[in-house]
Amino acid sequence: MLRVGTEEDVSTLEPVSLKEEGFREDDLREWIINSPESILGEDFRLIGREVSVKQIGDGIDLLAIDRDANVVAIELKRGALKPKVDFQGLKYAAYTSHWDYSKLRDQFEKFKSTSWGKTLYGDEKTFTEVLDEFCNEDYTLNQDQRIVFVGESVRERLDIVLRWLSDRSIDISVIEFQLLKDGDRLYLDAEQTIPTPEHTVTDVSPDTSEEPWKEDGQSWHLNERSNEQTADLLEDVTTALQELEFLNGPEWGQKHYVAFNKGRKRRIAIRTKRTLFHVDLFDVDTTVPNAEEIAENLGIDADSVAVKEELRSSGRSGVRITCRPDQDLNLGAIESEARKILNEGSA
Repeated sequence: MLRVGTEEDVSTLEPVSLKEEGFREDDLREWIINSPESILGEDFRLIGREVSVKQIGDGIDLLAIDRDANVVAIELKRGALKPKVDFQGLKYAAYTSHWDYSKLRDQFEKFKSTSWGKTLYGDEKTFTEVLDEFCNEDYTLNQDQRIVFVGESVRERLDIVLRWLSDRSIDISVIEFQLLKDGDRLYLDAEQTIPTPEHTVTDVSPDTSEEPWKEDGQSWHLNERSNEQTADLLEDVTTALQELEFLNGPEWGQKHYVAFNKGRKRRIAIRTKRTLFHVDLFDVDTTVPNAEEIAENLGIDADSVAVKEELRSSGRSGVRITCRPDQDLNLGAIESEARKILNEGSA
């Protein structure tokens, strides 16, 4: 990095280490808390600092949520990232993968009670409000886990391992930073080195996109996620649900599900699989729906309907209806049953 001014006033900024300048790992942590996007290159919502994980015995430097409501474990090193940090990050991802809405909410409340959390959120902000304001409309909480390593450099042996994991769809990012000195001024320059920028989706042509569900979501769910029989049933069910005039949909552009929304809020998610799909209806008074009655009205077996206080660790109550091509599903009853479950009345 150069400092420029007049034609003669050109000088190179001097690289220095955090240790040389008397900074600790805690200082790096505070800089990220105050401005995550400037250093990490992506905006996150922090929900934990030095988070204790009982089964592991050590703590996660920073815990965050990304725009898709995935959990992000951030591991910091003042100097170089060394071997064994890869296993440390994988342990964090594995154990937090089981954290549901209640666990993550409790972690958020614990963080909010600290001085750092109070600065970021104040006293009134709830976990649900943070998620709804920050995350994408169709988020599913903790559907996936991410690992971010931050250090001044990466040792060669570790670099090989991390690139291998990243190439095999383990969501790992490495941010390397450099402290630069200009007289009595210091600057922090940060760059993502894993995955390398040239491998990002924005540089891939539409014909070879690594996220085909964003190019043609309907084809993705019907032809890639479903077999032929399941696809036919999926088309019939989505057509029936389109009659619900209070919902917008179907919206096909998510990787794992087809959405029907009311305003900004998802009320129905059809989670597609090869031989079946689940119709999840959210925000339901679980004291009202009767699973056996719903199953009977739809002409499917009782085990295919479940009334739950929490659907998919979302913190939202609902009803799940599992649809299979080998069932004699009463398509004419789908709309009316959905109206009753969602308590929206008749058109």
